[in-house]
Amino acid sequence: MERIKTFWKELPKWYFILSVLMLYGFTSMLLGIEIYMTPFLIEQPAVMTAIAYLPISLWLGHCFTCEYKGVPKPQSQLGLFAPHLFMLFWTLLLYFLTSDTEELVRSGGLEEVLGFLQLWHILLLSDGLMPALLVHLMGFLCFGLGAHIRARYEGYKRTRPTLRQCAVLCGFAVVFCLAGCGFRQHRSLTTVDVDDADEWIYVDQYIAAESQQGYGFPYENGWSSINLSPYYVHNPDNILAKPTGPAAFTIDDKTAMPVLDGAEAAYPVYAAFANACYEDIAAIHENAAEPSDSPIRFTNTVEAYKSLIAGDVDIFFGAKPSAAQLALAEEAGVELELTPIGKEAFVFFVSQENPVDGLTSEQLRDIYSGKVKNWIAVGGKFVPILAFQRPENSGSQTMMQHFMGDVPLKKPVEVEFEMSMVGVIHSVAEYQNKASSIGYSFRYYASLMTAETQSGIKFLSLDGVYPDAETIRNDRYPMTTSLYAITIKGNPKETVTPFVEWMTGAQGQEIVEKTGYIGISSH
Repeated sequence: MERIKTFWKELPKWYFILSVLMLYGFTSMLLGIEIYMTPFLIEQPAVMTAIAYLPISLWLGHCFTCEYKGVPKPQSQLGLFAPHLFMLFWTLLLYFLTSDTEELVRSGGLEEVLGFLQLWHILLLSDGLMPALLVHLMGFLCFGLGAHIRARYEGYKRTRPTLRQCAVLCGFAVVFCLAGCGFRQHRSLTTVDVDDADEWIYVDQYIAAESQQGYGFPYENGWSSINLSPYYVHNPDNILAKPTGPAAFTIDDKTAMPVLDGAEAAYPVYAAFANACYEDIAAIHENAAEPSDSPIRFTNTVEAYKSLIAGDVDIFFGAKPSAAQLALAEEAGVELELTPIGKEAFVFFVSQENPVDGLTSEQLRDIYSGKVKNWIAVGGKFVPILAFQRPENSGSQTMMQHFMGDVPLKKPVEVEFEMSMVGVIHSVAEYQNKASSIGYSFRYYASLMTAETQSGIKFLSLDGVYPDAETIRNDRYPMTTSLYAITIKGNPKETVTPFVEWMTGAQGQEIVEKTGYIGISSH
C-alpha cells in the first residue's frame, strides 16, 4: 500500500489528467468523424475504435515521453503507461458492471455528462471483451512505440519497472478480473434481461393498466400473451376438441347462449364446448362487430371475474377465485357457484440444465419466502435462485398464495426501466429459462399452450410425486386442483344450468380429455 501511495504521489498529475482527457476526447472525436464519413464501419465497432485509438496513442507516446509544453514528464515506465492502465481498468469495470452494452445505453450512458467520453468504451464492449482487450493491447504497443522513438531521439531513459512491481500489478489485475467475472456471472443468473420488443410489451402493460384497455399483449386486443387463433370457432383449421357424434345438448337461439369468458389456459376448453353446443357459432362469432357481441369472449382471469360478478358474463372458466375476487363478489352481493369440470395440476418448473428434479413443499416455501436463496441448499449447483412469480389475482398467483398458506411470498422478480413519457416502470417479470430460474403455472398451459416459448423446461416432482396424467387422475400429486365452470347463483338465463350439467357428462368430459386436461370421472 505504501508503494502504491508513493507511486501515485510521484506521478505527475497534469500528465495523467491531460493524457486521459486527450485519449478520451480525441478518440471520441475521431470516432464521430468515422461514423459520419464511413457509416458501413458501424457494423465493426472494434475496428472503428482501433482506427481512432491507435494513432492517438502513438501521437501521445511521441509527445509526452519528454516534457511537452509545460507538461511534466513521468520518471518511470509504469508512470508513463498509467493513463492507458486507467483506460483499461475503466473498460473492464464497465464490462463487469453491465450485462450487455444495450443495458448501458438504456441506462443513460450516452446521455450523461461523461456519456460522450464513454462512447468508445460502449463501442468496444459491443463486440465483446476479447476484441476490447486486443484494442487496448495494440494501444499499449502504439503508445510504447511512440515513446520509444521520441526517447531515443532525445536520448532520455526512464527507470524500468521492477519484477516485484510487475508481479504486484499482474496479481492485482488477476484478482480484479476474477472478482469482476464472478460478479458478472452472478448478475447473469439473477438479472432479468429485456430486449427492445419485450420492453415495449411491459410499457404497453403499464399504459393499459392506467387506461384499462387490455394488457398490451400482442393478441386478443391486448389481453392474451399467446396466439389463440388455433382455437377460434370460426377458424376452419381449428384444433378444438370435438365429441364423438352430435352434441346431446344444443342451443340455437343466440340470446339464450350463455356468455363465456375465462383464463387463457381454459380458452381451448370453453371454445370447444361452445363449438359443440351453440348452433352456427362460427358465423355468430365471426360476424360480431365487437368482441363483446359474441357469446365467446376472452379477457383473461382478472377481467373475466369482474365481468362475471358484474353480470356481463354467464360462465367463467378457470381456477378458483382469489380472496380479493371473493371479496368483490361479496361486495356486489352475489354468490359464486363453482362446478369442477376437469382436473389440473399446479406445477413448478426449472430449466432442463438444472440437476434438481424434485422439491418438497417445505423447500418450495423456503425458496419463495426468501429463506433459501441458493440451489446448493436443495441439492443443486452453487448458483443463486431466480424465483419468478405471476401478477396479482392471476389464476396461478392465486394458487401459489394458497400453496404458501401462512408463509408470506417474497417480493417478486421485477422488470424495471425508465421511459421518458411514463417514468419508471415496475412489472412482474416473465419466466426466463436460465439455469438459476424456477417458475410455476398450470400443467396444461405450460406443457401444451406455451410449448414453443417454454421449450427447455422440466416439471419438478413435488413431495416425491411427478405431475403426470395418472398421478393427477388419482389425486396422488399434492397440488392437483380443479378446472372450474363458475356461475352466479340465481342466473336467470335458463340454459346455464343444463349447459354446465352437459359439461360434467360424458360428452363434456370427452372434450375435456381430448383438450389435454384430466376428466373428473371416467366415461
